[in-house]
Amino acid sequence: MEQDFGERLRMLRRRRGMTQVDLARAVGITVQTVVRYESLHSHEELRPARLKALAGALNVDTAELAGEAAPEDEEIAVLTRGLRRMDPARRENLIALMMPLIEQYRREEDEDGGPSLS
Repeated sequence: MEQDFGERLRMLRRRRGMTQVDLARAVGITVQTVVRYESLHSHEELRPARLKALAGALNVDTAELAGEAAPEDEEIAVLTRGLRRMDPARRENLIALMMPLIEQYRREEDEDGGPSLS
């Protein structure tokens, strides 16, 4: 079953550890407006600028908030945001661990004639 916009908004807000008051302040709207948004079935009832402001406050892209991103895209977005928040030394260490695995996958795919990551 597909998740309603309001359910997704609520879930992302809670995942971020924000209250309705926190989200309202971050976006510059009233708590009553947040409550109303969390009852919406579709993001199409919002102006694009408001959708963008909500996504920014929740640190997600608008496609994820709107429910338009594929699950894999959402996972990549979560990983990317996590990398951006890391201090540079930890980020470099994690990338150094990941790159040999990615290169190995590329070699295996090239040998098998399968899809490439590039």
